[in-house]
Amino acid sequence: MNDVGKKIQAYRQKSGLTQEALAEKLDISRQSVSKWELGQTLPEVDKIMAMSRLFSITTDELLHMSPEPTVRRDLLRLGSIYLIVQDMQKSINFYESLLTMRVSTLHPMFAEFFFDNHCIALMDNARIAGHNVINHGDHKFVFNFNIQDLLAEHMRLKNLQIGSLTEIMQAHSDYYYFQIRDPDNNVIEITGQVYDTRRNNQMETIYCQSCAMPMKEEQYGSLKDGAKTNEYCHYCMKDGNFTTEQTLDEAIEGNIQFWLADCNNDPEQARKRIREVFTTLKRWK
Repeated sequence: MNDVGKKIQAYRQKSGLTQEALAEKLDISRQSVSKWELGQTLPEVDKIMAMSRLFSITTDELLHMSPEPTVRRDLLRLGSIYLIVQDMQKSINFYESLLTMRVSTLHPMFAEFFFDNHCIALMDNARIAGHNVINHGDHKFVFNFNIQDLLAEHMRLKNLQIGSLTEIMQAHSDYYYFQIRDPDNNVIEITGQVYDTRRNNQMETIYCQSCAMPMKEEQYGSLKDGAKTNEYCHYCMKDGNFTTEQTLDEAIEGNIQFWLADCNNDPEQARKRIREVFTTLKRWK
């Protein structure tokens, strides 16, 4: 029993998790994790399976003692390929014929084909704010990958310095992502989880869903009942109401000054980047 506890402790530490963090992911108490690691109790089958997925190991590796447990790196998994198209109906007809299947999901802004456990999503260029393949030479496709620990992957790629890398962004409460570009300027979008236990120590990842400002708890806005909300900052929301009534274009113009430094002091580049980000935020969707 004690061998299993030592394995749990070793894999937990290699994954950069505290006992509290592991307990939170498994929906149990910290005391339960402590008892496992001390060899006082054994985890239930569902918790063993959950830990094997969390640590990217097999259940045998967790239950059977080996001289030095090794943890596989959290690997990227291909999610979707977004193809940005000029003529949606023409492209839908083409891929229905090519793949010999009907479109799986049809939406005014996109169409999806699910096959071989993956997805090709056709995105309408005309409906992507600030995007123009013909005039601006914007990218025509996006590789989407997902990974368990987004912070760790962002840090790995940042250290490698293999391509232009954005910061981690939050499209909504459950969707975190960042983008990296390859040598040909193709876009790779990487999505995953951002854990609270790391967020507070490494970087702020809660963004206002109106102005995209990264927030700390003391900067949260307030609801009508006075409660704090982590969806909007106190500059944008007070007592459940937006502090300013403005259009998306007005919001973009009002924020250009804050984005210039990251956009080579180019106002047009700043406008384009702000529009790309703001149209993913709850207020402007």
